Amino acid sequence: MTAPDGKRTSLASYTWGGWGSQNDVTRFRDIFQPDRGSFSPGYPLVPPERERVRLWDYPVGYNAIYTPRSYEAIGFDELRALAESHDITRLAIETRKDQIEKLEWTIKSRNKKTLGADAALRIDRLTEFWRTPDGEQPFATWLREALEDVLVLDAAAFELRRNRGGDIIGLDIVDGSTIKVLLDDTGRRPRPPAPAYEQIIHGRPWRLLTSDELIYLPRNPRPHKAYGFSPVEQIVMTVNIGLRRQAMQLQHFTEGNVPPGLLNAPDGWSPEQIRQFQEWFDSILAGNTGNRARLVWGPSGAKYQAFKEAPYKDEFDEWLARIVCYAFSLPPTAFTPQVNRATAQTAQEAALEEGLAPLLGWVKRLVDSVIQTRTGHADLEFAWSDVRPTDPKDQATILGSYVRDGIYTLNEARDSLGMGPVAGGDEPMFLTAQGPVLLSEAGAESEAGKQES
Repeated sequence: MTAPDGKRTSLASYTWGGWGSQNDVTRFRDIFQPDRGSFSPGYPLVPPERERVRLWDYPVGYNAIYTPRSYEAIGFDELRALAESHDITRLAIETRKDQIEKLEWTIKSRNKKTLGADAALRIDRLTEFWRTPDGEQPFATWLREALEDVLVLDAAAFELRRNRGGDIIGLDIVDGSTIKVLLDDTGRRPRPPAPAYEQIIHGRPWRLLTSDELIYLPRNPRPHKAYGFSPVEQIVMTVNIGLRRQAMQLQHFTEGNVPPGLLNAPDGWSPEQIRQFQEWFDSILAGNTGNRARLVWGPSGAKYQAFKEAPYKDEFDEWLARIVCYAFSLPPTAFTPQVNRATAQTAQEAALEEGLAPLLGWVKRLVDSVIQTRTGHADLEFAWSDVRPTDPKDQATILGSYVRDGIYTLNEARDSLGMGPVAGGDEPMFLTAQGPVLLSEAGAESEAGKQES
């Protein structure tokens, strides 16, 4: 029903949000050309055909070229080769894996006030599933394998393995370099039942997959690209330089021909005399560390000219290491001159905040999407446990304050240290001037005081 002061407009004129004719633009004369002056912005060109908005200007025939990353300057194979060949880049990747592997996790309720009666049973089932997400590897090992594709390719892919009833029974990691991302005519990911991905095996199309069958979760997508932007791809030039630097240093030991110095023979020696003296000199010192440490007398007129040896490592190597560490948000203290403890601790805390936290967030988004969207447990979530301090003194201080303030029970603190429970340690307490007081006793005394008053 139209309002009394309303205006009826045909829906056909708003098809796809396009403009039907030139008159549609000239209606806005006051906006584009209010005075018809020669310096006005002029009318915008009207598209010749009605088209829907595209998310990005993808290449024509994008889906027909089935090779993954065919329109990118760097392919998946090159990224893997760079990450596996450059020492510092590989160490940075493995360090990030180690930092995440040591963390504990749990499945918990998003809101305890609305917790269902069967929540405990569902939490136990989900916890058991995520202990071995693929049915074989423990969660930490499974996650290390997934993080490899996140940090090197930014193309993490997971196949949802289901039983005959449609329930998810496994989450298998798929090599992200085999997955070709498909697009619809607007540049979006096609929704089921249309395929959204295509797996390429040995250079041939292997299988079409929908988003119900495959989870494709890049951590760093870009609006003008179909694939993610990994830390390794961000420093491709630096890694290339580092590889050539490593090759040069290796050739110094394997193919280099610059000796420590050169011994000039006395004037008048013939080539035969020089050769004989060289053979005698080698026979005495070659492989004999004892004689090499002793003083050797030479013929009259012989002179020794020492060569300056090229440095094995200089500031340029430290600069390359800094760039790699910065890309992975790691402190470069292992590759740079020693700093004081306070500076090193600050760098470590910054690395945890800037680099580790985003990766932990990515893992949480992945697991939550499976728990809440794929399996229907919208009231549950994945959570990382608190990061335990590595310094025993800091750990003792934190746990001691938690126990004294009643946040942890004594047995909870002992459990975090891997120790067994003790009698009477399951009830929280807090420390007063008169000594430790159980929270239950303090609550009873407070209630009794209220009744007396």
